[in-house]
Amino acid sequence: MTAGLVAGFGSQVALADPGTTSPATPTAAAASDSGMPQFKSADELLAYIDQEYDMGAGGGQLSNLIKSVMKLRAAGFKPSKANVAAIIQALNYRPNQKPLIDALSDTLAYQQKIKAQSDLLQQARAAQNNNSAVMGAGQMPGDSNPGFGGGQQSAPPAAPITP
Repeated sequence: MTAGLVAGFGSQVALADPGTTSPATPTAAAASDSGMPQFKSADELLAYIDQEYDMGAGGGQLSNLIKSVMKLRAAGFKPSKANVAAIIQALNYRPNQKPLIDALSDTLAYQQKIKAQSDLLQQARAAQNNNSAVMGAGQMPGDSNPGFGGGQQSAPPAAPITP
């Protein structure tokens, strides 16, 4: 029996409780079965990726993409629901960054499209306002301009009829 205890064949005690796990990230509400954090909003998802891949000015393609996406998001241009789903799906393929790069590129393209549409709409509204009537423009009818019916001029006398 002493040989069994020395060799470690006795009863084993669990040193860690696998039932208690902490969230994968501070911004994640809970971890799913795949170990992927769950996000309450698209903003949480983008903040998580920004935190994970923020490498400064020379951080590479992924770092630059997330910076651009975050800048447009801060300007009010949200990613679509399909973009968010694609980013979440791409996170499942880590450490392979190619799916995440593709998803962020698509998100950036969508945000830039929405921004361009917004800019065109603002330009159209500005042009419409510029073409509106301005008080005081043109010549008002009156005595000085009888062609507009404002003067008191009578019609010229009719020519006499001679038999």
